[in-house]
Order: sequence, then structure tokens, then C-alpha cells
Amino acid sequence: MTRFIFAILAAALLADAAAALQSNPLRDRLLRNERQQESSGWYQRADSGDFFLFDRSQSVALLRERDDPDAEVLVLFANRAPGGGTSFVTDTGREVVRLNPLGGATYFPADAPGGVIADYASPAGGLAPTPRSPAEVRDMAQEVAASFADALNRNIAVEYAPAPRSGLGVQYDTLILIEIALREARSERRRLRRLENINIELGAEPGAVREGEMLRVTIAPEYGYAGRPSSARIARAMLDDDNA
Repeated sequence: MTRFIFAILAAALLADAAAALQSNPLRDRLLRNERQQESSGWYQRADSGDFFLFDRSQSVALLRERDDPDAEVLVLFANRAPGGGTSFVTDTGREVVRLNPLGGATYFPADAPGGVIADYASPAGGLAPTPRSPAEVRDMAQEVAASFADALNRNIAVEYAPAPRSGLGVQYDTLILIEIALREARSERRRLRRLENINIELGAEPGAVREGEMLRVTIAPEYGYAGRPSSARIARAMLDDDNA
């Protein structure tokens, strides 16, 4: 009989412990946020209600604003944030997203550099460059050359190295980023006066550097979006002319 009573008490204690675990709101929140952060998802800004896609399914994080499907996909690198949590920054060091230890997100868009709260909204698929054809890459290179000619009132040679078919999407996207970089740097035309050539080449890692009359942009197509520099880094290199 005593053994039977102990068995009943043990079962009751286990049931109480299980109920306590199930009813712990902090634990539930931590587990929920942890699951949400393990894959890509849509996040919503608390100030404007706009969405952005935050993809953490790869070795680096990717971010694109939902309202502009043609907008630049930002490649973000994780760093430890002051006071705990994780800070995600671009290749120029600009912080874009910060996650606190509880999983809350702060977003730092261009129109709100001080940061806004962003809430996880729903799951989303990962981001990858759209496949392109050689003809599409050629046409985009011609479009970029025309944009430079219009902005600088002179012709600029835009050249690119042959890429494997699987890397044409990255090459095409890089050309778009060069055009975006031109818009960012256009107000500094004096520093672009010696620029004559833009060369996109294949390499082991992405980069951008100004070498006198040439802007050299390096891509590593096998890494997808992470295999090309950001438009901000390209613009910075574009304006880096010591003789301006």
C-alpha cells in the first residue's frame, strides 16, 4: 500500500512539473523566437507597417524590402551587439538589423537610421539570384554603359569576364548594383572625371577597388548574393580617386 501511495505522489509531481513547463510564458517565447530566427521570414516595421524579408537560412544573412522586389538584396554579417544579442552589418559596416537575446528585432533602414522595432510576421522562402542568360547580361551591361554616358556626358567602357551559366544571375545583379552606385555617387561628378573603364572580373571573394581610370569589381558567383559587393561599397570605391 505504501509503495502504491508513493507511485501516486510521484505521478502527481511529474504531472505538476509538466504543467509548469507548459504554462511558462517566458520559456514559450524564447523557444518560439528561437525557431523563428532559424530560418527566413517576413518582418513588419512597427512605424510604417512595411515588410522586409530577412533570410537567415544561409551562412550569411540576406535582407530585401518587400515593397520593392527589384531592390538591392543586402548581404549581412553577424557580430556580437553591445549589451548582448546579435548585430547584422553590411560589407561597409552599416548596421541593418539587431536581434536582442529574447529574439526581438530592431531594423535600421535608410529612412529611419535611429532604428525601428520590427516584429516577425510569417515564414518566407530563402533569397537567391534570378537565373539569367548571356543575352540578358549583355543587355544590362549596355544599359549601365548608357547610364554612365548620360550621367558623365562621355562614354565609359563596361566589360565583364565570362561567367559559368550558374553565375550569370550574380553577374547581372552586380551590373544593377553598379548602376545604383552611380546614382549614389552622381553628386560627386568631379571625383568621377578620370573614370574610363569598369571591369567585372571573377575572383575568390567579392570586392571593389578604384585603380586610376578603372573601377575593378570582383565577384565570386558560387556564393550567390554573398559573392558580390554591395552598391555602397562599389560607390565608395568609385569615388576613391586620389587625383580628383
